[in-house]
Amino acid sequence: MKICFISGQKNEGKCGITDYIDLIARKLEKLGHEIEWWFIINKSCENLAKLPTADLYSIQFAPYAYATNGMPNQILKYLTKKLQNEKVHLNFHEIWVGAYPRANWMEKRIGWLQKKLILNFIHQCKPTWITSSNSAAIDRLKNAGVQVNFLYLFGNIPYSSTSKVAGAGQNLKIAFFGTLYADFPYEKLDEFFSVLSKTSAKKLEIILIGRQRENAGTEKVLFICKKEGYSIERTGKLSTKLISEQLQECSLGVSTTPYDVIGKSGATAAMLEHGLPVLVNDDGDTPQQNLIVHDPFQDQIFLLNENSSAKRLLQFIDKPRKSFFDGVAHTANKMLELVI
Repeated sequence: MKICFISGQKNEGKCGITDYIDLIARKLEKLGHEIEWWFIINKSCENLAKLPTADLYSIQFAPYAYATNGMPNQILKYLTKKLQNEKVHLNFHEIWVGAYPRANWMEKRIGWLQKKLILNFIHQCKPTWITSSNSAAIDRLKNAGVQVNFLYLFGNIPYSSTSKVAGAGQNLKIAFFGTLYADFPYEKLDEFFSVLSKTSAKKLEIILIGRQRENAGTEKVLFICKKEGYSIERTGKLSTKLISEQLQECSLGVSTTPYDVIGKSGATAAMLEHGLPVLVNDDGDTPQQNLIVHDPFQDQIFLLNENSSAKRLLQFIDKPRKSFFDGVAHTANKMLELVI
């Protein structure tokens, strides 16, 4: 089968969608499929005029990847014209903005326009399959009358077999990997760390893995470490091999991405795939009954909001480490199951 991926401009190592397509495309090629990858260059339709013939067109969508202002009106019109009689898979990495309770009036206004544009595109293009990887997007799409399936977004850190997996020791090594968002409840995290240290009778070692894009969140973690006397290490940019080795040496991961959107975090996926339990916060933006945790990781997610999490977390850490989960292979096969 010939599959043509359509995405925003290629930006290796700096764009999660680029890394996602690169990894899944290579896996699909190994499975015997022919892959084309078409980019929306400079947020214009020009390159789309040369779209190749394919059995399936997989649109990897995020509004701001297609238009600087998040309103890719002309691009979606052009895609509708080109693809309305073709087999189309529409995968939402992001939907419209402002679809959460605390959104300001500007976000809600822009989001209303984006939602109208996206729903109109779905109505006219009529994609055969629509997917997303996170609970919030799936909840909002279903509320808008869209039939959408869950498709797991994998991590972009392959397993390195040269590292020694963390075992029981005198300290608990805790990984922060991915963006440290400023609006995460760091005060609650401070309290949780204190309970974790006292309950386990172990000192905490904090490690910030990779580049950190948001200084406000980083500063809050540094403040906690200084106040509580936790040791801290900042690795800076690392190769994927070294990141894998660091993750294997840790006992716990922390994701500052809200619980209902961790499905779009490749960094959180990488921690889970490496067998780490991951501490997350539920901000309540999506109804609890609509929250999705991928089946292989049901026992690895621990909520900062739950008082029993610290004890259960330590019990999980004492167990043998789970084997590496090959998310790329999993998602490639699930995508094929969906479209064939």
